[in-house]
Amino acid sequence: MIPFLQQVAAHWYAAGQIDGTCFVFPNRRSLVFFRKYLCGCVAQDNASRPPQERRPLLVPDMLTINDFFYRIADADISDRVTLLLELYDSYKTLNPKAEPLDDFIFWGDVILNDFSDVDKYLVDPHQLFTNVGEFRAMQDNYSYLTEAQRAAIVQFVSHFRDGGKLKVDLGADQPGVKERFLQIWNILYPLYEDFWKRLRAQHLAFDGMVYRELAEKMRTAPAVDILSEGFPAVSRFVFIGLNALSTSELFVLGKMKDAGLAEFCWDYSSPMIRDPHNRSSFFMESNIARLGGAFRADTQESLPETSFPVVSVPSAVGQAKQLPDLLRGVDPSRTAIVLPDESLLQPVLSAIPPEIQDINVTMGAPLTGSILASLMTDIGALQLHLRQQEGSWMFYHRQVWSIFSSRLLRAALDEGDLACVEAVKKEAQYYIPRERFAGHPLLELIFRPVATEPKAADAAQVRALEDYQTALVSTLAARVMEVMPQEVEFARRYVQCVSRLRAKELAVQPQTYFRLLSQLLAGESVPYNGEPVKGLQVMGPLETRALDFDTVIILSCNEGVFPRRNVSSSFIPPELRKGFEMPTYEYQDAVWAYYFYRLVQRASQVWLLYDSRTEKMKPGEESRYIKQLQYHFRVPLQRSVAQASLGTPKTEDSFPKPADMAQRLKARPLSASALQAWLACPARFYYAYLEGLEADEEVSESLDAGMLGNVYHKTMQALYTDERAMDPAFSMEGIASLPAMQWVTDAYLERWQKRPGDLRARIHTLICAEMHAREVSGRNLVLGDVILQYVQKTLERDRQRMKEKGTDRFRVLGLESKRFWQHDGYTFKGFIDRMDSFSKDELRIVDYKTGRVKEEDVLITDENAAAIVERVFGEKEEDRPKIALQLFLYDMYVSEGIPERLDRLVNVIYPASRLFTAPPPEAKVSREFCRLMQDRLRDLLAEMADPALPVRRTQDRTTCSYCDFRNICGR
Repeated sequence: MIPFLQQVAAHWYAAGQIDGTCFVFPNRRSLVFFRKYLCGCVAQDNASRPPQERRPLLVPDMLTINDFFYRIADADISDRVTLLLELYDSYKTLNPKAEPLDDFIFWGDVILNDFSDVDKYLVDPHQLFTNVGEFRAMQDNYSYLTEAQRAAIVQFVSHFRDGGKLKVDLGADQPGVKERFLQIWNILYPLYEDFWKRLRAQHLAFDGMVYRELAEKMRTAPAVDILSEGFPAVSRFVFIGLNALSTSELFVLGKMKDAGLAEFCWDYSSPMIRDPHNRSSFFMESNIARLGGAFRADTQESLPETSFPVVSVPSAVGQAKQLPDLLRGVDPSRTAIVLPDESLLQPVLSAIPPEIQDINVTMGAPLTGSILASLMTDIGALQLHLRQQEGSWMFYHRQVWSIFSSRLLRAALDEGDLACVEAVKKEAQYYIPRERFAGHPLLELIFRPVATEPKAADAAQVRALEDYQTALVSTLAARVMEVMPQEVEFARRYVQCVSRLRAKELAVQPQTYFRLLSQLLAGESVPYNGEPVKGLQVMGPLETRALDFDTVIILSCNEGVFPRRNVSSSFIPPELRKGFEMPTYEYQDAVWAYYFYRLVQRASQVWLLYDSRTEKMKPGEESRYIKQLQYHFRVPLQRSVAQASLGTPKTEDSFPKPADMAQRLKARPLSASALQAWLACPARFYYAYLEGLEADEEVSESLDAGMLGNVYHKTMQALYTDERAMDPAFSMEGIASLPAMQWVTDAYLERWQKRPGDLRARIHTLICAEMHAREVSGRNLVLGDVILQYVQKTLERDRQRMKEKGTDRFRVLGLESKRFWQHDGYTFKGFIDRMDSFSKDELRIVDYKTGRVKEEDVLITDENAAAIVERVFGEKEEDRPKIALQLFLYDMYVSEGIPERLDRLVNVIYPASRLFTAPPPEAKVSREFCRLMQDRLRDLLAEMADPALPVRRTQDRTTCSYCDFRNICGR
């Protein structure tokens, strides 16, 4: 295979027609490769000559098509933000009721694209933006159009007019969709004219404007005169490898061809790309018919037979992991890896085998994909979510934790800063006050309120944001220069973009400022160092134009990625675009088809890899090009599925206990939850209770089940402690200093039932304490009312119990009381929610529950005791009556040293959700149950302490799914 550009270089060099010639290419990459091939022709020619006859070659002019137009027009392109601001100034001039720039920016960008298309395709803006409200006979204004074009325009107008009358009210106070569209549509032509005048006056321009002006010059002046100004030493232009040409490009190039100044080389060889049913041929026939072709690169017979292996990979990064196998045995210098999805660049670079030393990444590293840009995006979100409470500025935990997770930030922090970060994370506050970062300069710099007026379009606030970002990026770059040097160049580019915005002196809302900045950042990338024409090429689809390789590996061959599913927003409806021969979706489809079929036409092997996963918005569908190869062109595809061994590392079912297991168990009190952890999985007990490991605390957006239960418990504790404990300002940390009520009267409970507002206020302060927040909002407001209903129903059930016992009061014997029990040398500890007595013959042990309660947890008798004990110590976690084990320990705590007290004990469960339908379940303590439980507990403790018995891992894998230690356990 001889590459297309090499054939072109050899042809023109052999013809001796290099001097005075300018070569024009679709992109810079093809220009670089052409220069390489041209140098090769010179070297080969001189190698065959004696030294005295060898001659150098003066490198001819070489340009991209875009640079060619700009040089002739003697213009510099303006950046997007400048154009948008100028467009808004024009809009304000024409529309006295213009919305703020913050709102205009959303659709102003769409108008810029439309205006550029209008100019590039030489559309008469007056004819296009005709006022539909004053529309007259189509044949009078559009007689020059074809019937198909006129039909498309008539169809558009019919949406607004019926029988010559306008169907919409342009002056409506509350305009609908059609009215709003026409209000904007009718201003587009005067806006277009004013925008042009404004740009001309300031010597600014956009792409379409430059193209139209050059085309208009070509209508009135000879092409030779126009071109001689920009190219005084050039007598001929050769356009190589072009494809989709706009109307203005086709007009200019046609004028040059008619003047004998231009020749054209089309890369249009294989039968697939020439197939009239293939969209890749959409433009080429008309291009050749109008401009002709000076050189036919190669014939169908000279093209190689291409094989197409298709690999299905159930992973995006997994595609990159296939590269070592695909690159084995190929010539890297004649191989290209094509990335339609640029996010795979880093995985691809990591996967390339180390023996391939020469790699050229043509696409560069995008600034928006850098760690710095990600961190600055999080910091921007931090500023947009500022809150001020009680005179203090607060930062939302979600943005704070995202910032904390940045590798760049952690590399920049010193030990003191990192300690502050870990402390803040451990506190798990919903909003973090600014003062929390005092004494740490870098953290103080980051967590400084700047966008304090998010809805204000204030130039001073925008300038403060620019200063803030510049200082922050500069400080971060200085701190990570040694450990992360690649981020320093990103930092430099970032500051440059901020400086460009600073020059605009914007008076916009912070959100608009960040949006404009993101537009500038999106166009920035840092090039990789490397020899551009040497070694393995890693590039995007647009960079493959006019280039050829023996082996091509295309990743992400998924529908919607390659080709891209990209339908640009536009105010010009599809009917009008079609009528005025402007680009539509079919245009983009044809362009991408040409890129693909041109790239594969000279390759010997083309690997097509796609991500087969179906998740979220990704259907896992292979590209249409794979389907076309198989069903339209009948190419025998070599399909395979990439497989990877995903088995987890083998772990033993147990591990040995430490020799001092018994001593360690006896050295600290055990609890009901500790025993339940051992019964569920001894390994989990070992990690949590012997090694003291615990999961990182996370900030909850709303109360979880555990938090809800805590608030319910604390509210009941405060209610039965003292009136002072129900003061919203009272901290539960000081509740031990208040004496618990000895007697609770019916009148007291009735009074609180009639004070739901005070109950709600107390519940809200407890929610704030639980959430580490300063206010209750969102879903927590609803959950607060749920807890209020639980509390009120609990009070009602207690009053009902007093009525049944014929009394107007009951005695409180303990609230959240801490109790101990000694058993076979082991200490057990627990907190009893409430102990009370409604009569002299019973002592109730009360436990509040907001979760599920089983009958066997409470209703235990001598008859069913043995069966329930077996289930408590059984293997099945889902069948275990956990509350029964907890109540047994409570009974032991209370009867410690007073065995006869067991006969008076009554276990009571207050299941919050069931209180609305039935009274709390209760049962006298079964002595048989207590005896059997003590025997089995003794055996369990012996098993736990025996160093000869290993620590088992549970066989129930469902238990592992919610275990905090599953990552270190190996399960």
